[in-house]
Amino acid sequence: MYEKRHIVANLLMLIIAYLIDRIMNYLTFGSNLSQLVNNLSILLLVIPILMIIFSVVITLMFSSIIVSFLYYVTAIAYALVISNNVDFNLILSTFLNLLGYYALATIVIGVILGISRRSFPDEILLNISRINVNISKNKIIYGGLFIMVSFLVFYEVLSNLFLFIGSMASFVLTLLVSNDLVFPLIALSWFSFPFLFTQLAIYSVKEKGIELGYIEGVLAPSLVNRISNTKYGWRKFSNLKFHLNFDESKNYNIVILGTSGSGKSSLAKSIIEKFSDISYLVFDLHGEYEIESGERIDVSKNSLNPLSLNGASPRQRALEVAYMLRSIFRLGNLQTIDIFNIIMDTYAEKGIDENDESSWNSTPPTFRDVLLMIERRKKLVENSQDLSRLSSIEPYIQFLSNQILSGNSLDMKKIFEGSIILDFSKVATDELKYVLIETILRDFRNYLYRRGISRLWKFLVIDEAPFILGKETGLEIVERLFAEVRKFGVGMILISQLTENIENIFQNSSYIFIFNVIEPKELDYLSRALGGSDRDKYEAIYQAIRSLERGHVVTISGDSRDILLVKLNSLK
Repeated sequence: MYEKRHIVANLLMLIIAYLIDRIMNYLTFGSNLSQLVNNLSILLLVIPILMIIFSVVITLMFSSIIVSFLYYVTAIAYALVISNNVDFNLILSTFLNLLGYYALATIVIGVILGISRRSFPDEILLNISRINVNISKNKIIYGGLFIMVSFLVFYEVLSNLFLFIGSMASFVLTLLVSNDLVFPLIALSWFSFPFLFTQLAIYSVKEKGIELGYIEGVLAPSLVNRISNTKYGWRKFSNLKFHLNFDESKNYNIVILGTSGSGKSSLAKSIIEKFSDISYLVFDLHGEYEIESGERIDVSKNSLNPLSLNGASPRQRALEVAYMLRSIFRLGNLQTIDIFNIIMDTYAEKGIDENDESSWNSTPPTFRDVLLMIERRKKLVENSQDLSRLSSIEPYIQFLSNQILSGNSLDMKKIFEGSIILDFSKVATDELKYVLIETILRDFRNYLYRRGISRLWKFLVIDEAPFILGKETGLEIVERLFAEVRKFGVGMILISQLTENIENIFQNSSYIFIFNVIEPKELDYLSRALGGSDRDKYEAIYQAIRSLERGHVVTISGDSRDILLVKLNSLK
């Protein structure tokens, strides 16, 4: 419980108190004048030097001028205990005379380090906002008992009001410190006061939500790190659990980044398994997901018609498909317009009218129907230019006239409402995979609009995200989902090795987990995204992400937005 650095600081102050006691004894009981002058001259030279050294050491240990001055008060308390036969006023006046040395040294070291690195980060002041006042009846009862003990020992027995005041000050601090185990320290008066004070600003998190691992450190300014020419370092912790908690988050979205094999998919599986009462839909491009609670569907053995409306209007779906094909095959504007017009004509041929919503439930056309429409148009055109335009889009429609896109054997209601793993690993081509994935994403968005506002009930997991985000329409639909799905009770989990095209997705995510990354371009983006304009923080994040061990992530906590180093339970 008592940190090692506090033990060191107490020992340093005890040395000062002992030396002051020597001075008091020489002044009070000295007999040999020459020996007295000689001893005093040595002590008066040694004590200021030691005080200067000790003030600097304590300031560096705690990255706080405030704590350093509190330990000076502790030195007074030690002197009073050691020199209980010396007048209190004499001791106090001696310490006040020496205070200038101590204060000057402490402030000078702060100014030097502050100027060299542009600011002076006092850790206590930086973290004082973390104080969570929680005064309970038990705290008052426990504290009251120890105050009574302190009163009897310090006031009644020792007749030392200064030490009793220290106990009262410690009692006030313990009411603010959440751990009941610190209450016995009230009886130690000023000797425990600096320790209790640092506990006010100790890093703490709300233990709510699902546990994912342990926080090993938080990135924070530190005077100690400035010696090695950096302003930030990891303030270490032990046994501080990290929880995924959406209670106060702006949304339920998560981004997971890292190199291949670093553990991204394992983390995603761990998250969705821990939310036992929430269903999920996983887009599994490589057949890697095995989740006991989920049903795996081999998409290659099923069919899905992208021209099915599923709540969209004919015009909306024709536009979506036309732009999707432009993204996949890099088509020109005229080709995109021609595809849109032909699809609209095909809908009309099937009796589906944009202005008659009752017709939208009719059997939709397929790409084979669109291909037949092109062939009929080719026979009717009167010039080579129109024929050439139709011929230029025909191969793409021909390619999509695939059996897997010609029907609707996938039960979309089951997919959207159950816990499903969609396995795309056996789908023949990347183009077909993409068409299927984007179609499902757009149908899911329309399904949410029909379902309405809800609490959290669903996670949508998109693995190998660059496969989707690399296409213009894929990026558009994913960004819309990230921005909109919270009100519908849906959380998005996006997994990627690359940071390209994720700027808006970053901004709409409550949690970002970063595994080891070694590519300089990716490191640069992530360090800037997390560190902002602070170059020192950028460097610290850059080095941390590059050297992460397996099972460790750098993350931003959902409430305070602190940058944390976390060891995950799922990758032990």
